[in-house]
Amino acid sequence: MNRAQAPAHVLLLAACAWASACGLNEKGVDPPSNTIAYPASAVMDRTGHWLLVTNSNADLRFNDGSLMAFSLKRAADDRKIPRDQCPAVNYANPIKDPSDFCCRDPLDPNIMNCDERSYIGADGDTEHKGLGNVRIGSFAAGMVLQTTADTTLYPILQPACPTLGANGDQCTLCAGFHSTDDRVLIGVRGDTSLTFVDIQSVDAATPPKLKCVGPVTMPDENPPDFATCDADHRIVTAMSGLASPSPDQNPPDIPLPDEPYALALDPGDGLLFIGHLTGNTARAFTGGFSLFDVAPRGDDPMEQATSHLREPRFIAPFSSPFTPSGVGAVGVTALTTFAGTVYASSRYTPQVVGLGTTAQCPIGGANIREIAAFPNGTTFSSPLAGSETRGIQFVGNRAFILQRTPPALIGFLNGAATDVLETCGSPTFLDKHNNGVGDRLFVSCFADGEIYVYDPAIPQLVKTFPVGRGPSGLVFDDTPDDNGDPRNVAYVVGFGDNNVSVIDLKPGSETEYHVIQRIGFPRVTPR
Repeated sequence: MNRAQAPAHVLLLAACAWASACGLNEKGVDPPSNTIAYPASAVMDRTGHWLLVTNSNADLRFNDGSLMAFSLKRAADDRKIPRDQCPAVNYANPIKDPSDFCCRDPLDPNIMNCDERSYIGADGDTEHKGLGNVRIGSFAAGMVLQTTADTTLYPILQPACPTLGANGDQCTLCAGFHSTDDRVLIGVRGDTSLTFVDIQSVDAATPPKLKCVGPVTMPDENPPDFATCDADHRIVTAMSGLASPSPDQNPPDIPLPDEPYALALDPGDGLLFIGHLTGNTARAFTGGFSLFDVAPRGDDPMEQATSHLREPRFIAPFSSPFTPSGVGAVGVTALTTFAGTVYASSRYTPQVVGLGTTAQCPIGGANIREIAAFPNGTTFSSPLAGSETRGIQFVGNRAFILQRTPPALIGFLNGAATDVLETCGSPTFLDKHNNGVGDRLFVSCFADGEIYVYDPAIPQLVKTFPVGRGPSGLVFDDTPDDNGDPRNVAYVVGFGDNNVSVIDLKPGSETEYHVIQRIGFPRVTPR
């Protein structure tokens, strides 16, 4: 699933130590309901017409973060309309009513700057521009979309629903389950939670309803304007789902470890993995990963009747799979799902490790899944002395891992390193996409404000281009336009520019690998 997420910042961690704005419902200034403020992660909804963006509240000027939906169709339509040049380079708040406001960037006329407020809410609705968006905790990190949508209608999606049992039998776990609602799952660092929001997507003209208030089994169909996600939609502590004999009839709840940062869905087993950014071997389970059972349950009468997903079931936190640093530091920077396996990348050592589970689909009416997780024995170790890997991608029979110190993209064949490619000085995320001419690997360079593009078939660097301050990952969009042609664009979450940039990926285009639009005028601080 395409996703983008913001990097770690020591400043944010320090701020959370002394400020009270990291949680929810604190006194202070409410966040705006229609503007981008230090965006942290993004995913597209099931229709491909709405981009869901988390605002992290990184500078703690507001009492909450937020989750917002932006119209991609209106943004694409705006790109077709001729525009005048913007009257200034810094144009933070051009007009009070931003409806249909775009202009050409004075420094680069290929870029159209647009006020993001015109992409919130229904088309033409100037009265309820924040309707349906929700408030979450501060310092949102990774976000993934869980869906049970029909992939024949929405081929971009990967349903989080097991299909086959351990013996090759048809899995009964999702039998009878269907839903018009999807769900986003968000790691929130400020309140150390897994926050989940149910989404009802309809079409390009109708903003998705974001629902995180009320009973989980029956979300509010008419959520209040810019509501705060309630406690039922945030998992901070929960009873462990591990099957372990205990004399205690009411064992204490287990807290989710600090720094929930990287998220990955394993749709084959209906599991959610959360990687924790930092920890130490002296503190049990910190810097490791946590596991949640998120599979739809078709055998649940309540779930069938309401057609809503149940609350994610916390299985347990697990220790770090990595060799600790010299001072015992451990942490996870990225999680990647490939061919039914989730791979974790280490923050403090140059390693990537595959994770295995004991998850099985319930066969023959079983209700409880006994699940545990562990390193599966697959390890990619960098030949370069240094630290911190930032992700792994697979192309054919080869693997590529991104190392941050020293900065390099390293190719592997049959587990052995074969290629070392130079990259930018601050590589942060590694993504893969095929726009019709073959797979390409994209490296987001946070400090340099650039994207590096590699052809893994050779392998070699083929393009570098600027995208603005603090690029924090990519969301690729091949949704068909009005003519049935794929959009062939990518969206860059601009943490440092407080916006989302649109990159042209159409092969042979005059603006290929170039920013062609900004959703939100670039600005160092939020509006």
